[in-house]
Amino acid sequence: MEIGREIFWNVGQAARWIAYLLMVISFVLIVYGIRKRYTMWRIGKPTPFSFTRTLWERIGYFIKNGIFHGAILRRRETYPGLMHLLIFWGFLILAAGSGVIAFQDDFLRLLFGITYLHGDFYLIFSFILDLAGLAAVVGLLMAVIRRYGTKPSRLDNKGEDLLALMWILAILVTGFFVEAARIAYDRPPYEVVSFVGWFISPVFTGLSKEAILTTHIIIYYTHMLLSFGFIAYFVFSNRLLHIVTSSLNMMFRGVEEAPRGAVAAIADFETAEEFGVNQIDGFTWRQIFDLDACTRCGRCQDRCPAHLSNKPLSPKKLIQDLKEEWLRRAHGVKNEDGLLDKVIEEETLWSCTACLSCQVNCPVSIPTFDKTLEMRRFLTMTLSKMSPEVKLLYKNLQTRFDPYGMGKAQRLEWTEGLDVKKATEAEVDVLYWVGCVASLDDRNRKIARSVATILNAAGVSFGVLGPDEKCCGDPLRRTGNEYQYQELAQGNVDLLKELGTKKIVTACPHCYNTLKNDYPQLGGVFEVYHHTEFISSLARAGKIAIKPVLEGITTYHDPCYLGRVNEVFDAPRRIVGRVAKGRFVEMPRNRKEGFCCGGGGGKIWMEEHHDRICHLRMDEAIGISAATVVTACPYCLIMMEDAIKDKEKSESMRALDISEIVARGL
Repeated sequence: MEIGREIFWNVGQAARWIAYLLMVISFVLIVYGIRKRYTMWRIGKPTPFSFTRTLWERIGYFIKNGIFHGAILRRRETYPGLMHLLIFWGFLILAAGSGVIAFQDDFLRLLFGITYLHGDFYLIFSFILDLAGLAAVVGLLMAVIRRYGTKPSRLDNKGEDLLALMWILAILVTGFFVEAARIAYDRPPYEVVSFVGWFISPVFTGLSKEAILTTHIIIYYTHMLLSFGFIAYFVFSNRLLHIVTSSLNMMFRGVEEAPRGAVAAIADFETAEEFGVNQIDGFTWRQIFDLDACTRCGRCQDRCPAHLSNKPLSPKKLIQDLKEEWLRRAHGVKNEDGLLDKVIEEETLWSCTACLSCQVNCPVSIPTFDKTLEMRRFLTMTLSKMSPEVKLLYKNLQTRFDPYGMGKAQRLEWTEGLDVKKATEAEVDVLYWVGCVASLDDRNRKIARSVATILNAAGVSFGVLGPDEKCCGDPLRRTGNEYQYQELAQGNVDLLKELGTKKIVTACPHCYNTLKNDYPQLGGVFEVYHHTEFISSLARAGKIAIKPVLEGITTYHDPCYLGRVNEVFDAPRRIVGRVAKGRFVEMPRNRKEGFCCGGGGGKIWMEEHHDRICHLRMDEAIGISAATVVTACPYCLIMMEDAIKDKEKSESMRALDISEIVARGL
C-alpha cells in the first residue's frame, strides 16, 4: 500500500476550480478592504515616515516579538501569552501546510510531474499538521474559557469577539472532520499519524461507504466556504483586522525612531491658529493607525497607575473611544463639538502620570501619552483651560523660573559648608544640574548635598549654575504648555552652549530625560548622565568606595523616567547591591514593569484625587517587609515618604535616595 493521499479525494477536480474561484474572489475583497481602510487611516494629518529606514531592525523586532511572541509571553501574562501562541502558530503551520500542498499539486505536479507528499515525508507532514490544528483548537478553547468563563476585568466582550472565535473553531473542527471521514472510508493503518482525524473517524463507522462519501463532500464544501469566507471577511472586521494592523504597528513603532522619552514638537508652531488636537482628524495618520492596531487586550489598563488607583483613566478605553470617534468620522459623521468632554473627559486627560507603562508594555507598541498630550495642549494653549494648581505652576515658572515660586536667590542655600563652584564663574569639567526640587525642597536638598559630597570625594571638577539655573521645563511640556516650555528651554540651551557645557550630571530623572532627549530638538546636544550612572562609573574606576550601611531588607523603586523610559536599570542596582548589609529584595513590579510613584506628567504639582498611587507602590514594599525603600528621583522620594507616613510605617520603614546612602559610607 502506497503511503499518501489523493489531494482532491472524493470531491474531484471541480473542487479545485471552485477553490480557485473563491481564492480570486477573496483576493479581490482583501484588496478592496485594505484600500478602503487605507483611505480611512489617511484622514489623519500627514507625517513623515520611512518604512525602509532601519528596515532589517524592524523585521528583526517583528520576528522576535511578533512571530516568536517575545512581546506577548511576558511575566504575569503566561496564560494569555500561551493561548495566543497556540492559536498563532497553529494557524501559521496550517497555512504553510496548505502552501506546501498547493506548491506540489498546482505547480510541480502539473509542470514537471513531481510529487513529494508520500512515504515518510507524508507521515511527518500529516503528523505536524494535526498537531498544529490541535494546538490551535486548544488555544481557542483557552480563549473561550478566559473571555467567557474567568472574565478578567480588563476584557470587554463584543459580539464580533465570539463570532471570530466560533468561526475559527468551526474551520478547524470541520477540517478535522473532513480528514476523519476520509480515514473512516478505508482506515489505512499509516493514517494513525493523522492522530486527531484517526481519533474522530470512528464516529463514521456506522455509516455505509456511500453515506461516508456524501457526508465527506458536505463537510468538505462547508470547510471550504468557511475558510475562504474567513479570508474575505477579516479585512472588514474591526476584531480580525488586527492580524494586519497589529503586525504592521509592531514594525512601525517597535523600533523607536526618536528617544522614548522625547516629546514630539509642534511642527507648525509659528503659523498654527490653534494648538493641540480637539478633532479626530487633527491626529497624524500614524496616530490613527495606532487606534486601529489596538487589540483590546487590556494589558495597558492592568499596568496603568491611574486606573489602578480608581481614577477615570483607562488607556485601553481612551484608545477605543478615540477609535470609535475615528470610525464615525471615516463614515462621514462629523463631531462639531470636538473630542474634549464629548469623547474624552478632561479629568481623564489630567489623570495620566505620563509614566509610559501603557506604551512599553503594549504587545503591539501603541503609544498613548502622545494622544493625551495633544489634547492637553489644546486645553492649555488653545482654550487656556486648566486647574488652579496648574495655573499657579505656570505663573511660578513664568515669573520665578521654578514650580515653587521661590526664586533664584534660594537656589544655592543647600551648598552651605560645601565646596561647590559656580559654573558661570569657573571652568569645570562637569555641570551638576541640581534641579528645582533638590535646590528648593528642604528634604531633597539632602540629595543635592550628597551628590556634591560624592563628586568632591571622587575629585571631580564640577560646578552648578546656582541662581542662573532655571526649571528644565518638564512640567510645562508634559502638561501641554509647549509655548512656555520652548521659551524656557531655549534660554537654558543658549546658556549651556554659551558656557561650553559638554557633560551634565543630574539626580532628577525628569531633568535627565528633558536634557538628554528633549533639548536636542532645540539644538542642545550634551553628554547627560543620571547620578546613579555617574556614581556607578566612579566606583568602577576606584575613585570612591561604596560601603554596606543599610540594615534589614532593602528594595529599590524604579523611577519611571530613569528606568522604563530611559532603560537605566542596572547602574542603580549595582549600587544598591553594595550598600545593603542585609538582603536586597525586588518588589513584584520592577524594571520595565516598575510601578509609578504618581508624580510624573506634572502630577506632583496637582492635587491628587481618588486613591493615591504612591500608596499602591508602598503596599508592595510593605509586602516584602522592606526596611529601606531606595529610589533615585526627588519626586519618588517625596511620594515614598508621604506613603510611609500615611501608612503609619515611619518607625519601621524609611525612604532614601541612592546618593544619600553612598555619601553616608564615604
